Amino acid sequence: MAKKINGLMTKEMRIYGENACLAVFKKRPQDIIQLFLTKEMMKKFPHVTKYCAQNKKAYHIVERAELEKMTKATHHEDICMLIKEAPSKSLEAYLSLKPENAVIIALENVSNPHNIGAILRNAAHFGATGIIVPDKKVADSASSIRTSEGGSEFVDIFEAKDFKKALALLAKNKFQIITTSSHAKASLYDVKWEKKVVIVFGEEAEGLSKDLLAVGTTIKIPGTDHVESLNVSVASAVILSDYYQKVKTNEINPRFK
Repeated sequence: MAKKINGLMTKEMRIYGENACLAVFKKRPQDIIQLFLTKEMMKKFPHVTKYCAQNKKAYHIVERAELEKMTKATHHEDICMLIKEAPSKSLEAYLSLKPENAVIIALENVSNPHNIGAILRNAAHFGATGIIVPDKKVADSASSIRTSEGGSEFVDIFEAKDFKKALALLAKNKFQIITTSSHAKASLYDVKWEKKVVIVFGEEAEGLSKDLLAVGTTIKIPGTDHVESLNVSVASAVILSDYYQKVKTNEINPRFK
């Protein structure tokens, strides 16, 4: 939704969830337009209501039933914010900055907002730069943002309608391409990680398309084989953890090299 604020057209959105709202307040409080919360949550957020009062941003004490109507969700955690959308960044614009260290998660045909939110949370925890999705609206949804527990504020979200073209662009910019499949022969734990990498996941039922499996190195997460595969958000956490331990830890503590 776009509205005119201070004479300028600004896109705005509603978000909910304690950690999601707190992350926006910590990172870009100026983008808060309105705050809605229950009496119980007000006791936990006095610094936020104080900021709103001092900066002439309306806040409203409401009942949970009203929050449910407002958010169309029962998992609102007693708080909702109307905020300005963060500016979008294209993959091309990001690559023009010539990053030296970056890990990007690419999600082909992954459309469940809860999975995307969980992956954003994992990405923020392990220091991933961004994620690539086929439809940015799903990643920007209130459901995805709540599930990310604030992680969406720290990870760029890029939209790509043509994943093969996006991966070719990343390869041209010297990114290591790692694709994933439960049927791969190569193990995650044998990967020699480079400082710039894109890790590609597919949706759980069908996995990655053949076109993408033909690009880069395909790996699997070793296990008992009692089940077909892990949930995509769980798989992303396992792989990002390995990357973090082998690459990021060495950057922070060179003695671990």
